[in-house]
Amino acid sequence: MQTDLLIVGGGISGLTAAWQLQNAGLKVCLIEARNRVGGRILTEGEAACDLGPSWFWPGQPLIASLLDKFEIPSFEQFSKGKVLWQDAQGHVQDYPMGSPMAGALRIQGGAGALTQRIATEISAENILLGHVLKGLQIHEDGVRAAVQGPEGELEILAQQVALAIPPRLAGALAYRPALPAGTQQLLESTPTWMAGHAKFFALYDEPFWRERGFCGTAMSRQGPLAEIHDASPHEGGSYSLFGFVGWDAKTRAELGEAALIGMATEQLVRLYGEKARRYREVFIKDWSTESFTAGPRDQEPQRHHPHYGLNPDLGESWAGRLKFISSESSFTNGGLIEGALEAGLGYAKEMIGAEAFSVDGERVPHTASMDWDWL
Repeated sequence: MQTDLLIVGGGISGLTAAWQLQNAGLKVCLIEARNRVGGRILTEGEAACDLGPSWFWPGQPLIASLLDKFEIPSFEQFSKGKVLWQDAQGHVQDYPMGSPMAGALRIQGGAGALTQRIATEISAENILLGHVLKGLQIHEDGVRAAVQGPEGELEILAQQVALAIPPRLAGALAYRPALPAGTQQLLESTPTWMAGHAKFFALYDEPFWRERGFCGTAMSRQGPLAEIHDASPHEGGSYSLFGFVGWDAKTRAELGEAALIGMATEQLVRLYGEKARRYREVFIKDWSTESFTAGPRDQEPQRHHPHYGLNPDLGESWAGRLKFISSESSFTNGGLIEGALEAGLGYAKEMIGAEAFSVDGERVPHTASMDWDWL
């Protein structure tokens, strides 16, 4: 199989790049290890529970313009009411400040509504699901990618490969020739945002916490949920609370999912009363167990947002043959949805303007600025 550009990873960065490159007339193939698109974006249930990223923020123009293009509404995170604080001994008291997520924005239908919409813009034959990249090797005729597909091994020949996967997973691939030592070390040392986290959702028929004057936000030193927020859809019918599990992956694994759900439920009862016990459904997602997201060094939750940005020296062999375009590669919004859009769109802009790529022997014309325009 041959293509001009091979994109590895069907998260929002890879989808954005593939969509824009295809629309510019370039031959592109996107492979995704999972049997779904979205990557770390995953929305489930009638309450549109975002098991991955939940928010974006004002001042992030790419996601705002993209939602506008697709006519996908957004709404402000519910933050009206009191915030609670739970100390290490489990004592609960009012927190003297407002919700730290006040002003954050959410997508109606969940963030998955956006990735699914982008995917519909890409020709089905250009997306291969369930295809796992094993290694890359430079040949005279391009880069040969060894891929494990549902029906066996295959080889994809590309002029260039863009890795829209977490840097640590990119660092675990086999490269021939090997990447420069400094680049290899950079990939392995770059944390994967949210890879060590788990999220818990409880769905209810009514927002009983709002009725008691709470906004649904709580911070806890005891746990298991370290930070809790109202995760209800914009329109009623189903309401939910979600929390980030504060304990590390090893502790979560030792407890087991059933015990963790029970402890999280009891914590919500202590915070908001007995009605919290009468949930209709729960969801829990532990990203540390996802081999296409997290590696061995991603088992500890990130306590602070790392400084991201990747522009490694690839050496003479890989220069012009390999790019890293995951969200972590963004210097300004690394780890966030906006950062993934920056990485994917930036790569597309670079390739559309590159002298090296053409269609039927002629360079692809393009006049749009691509700053906020979408092909």
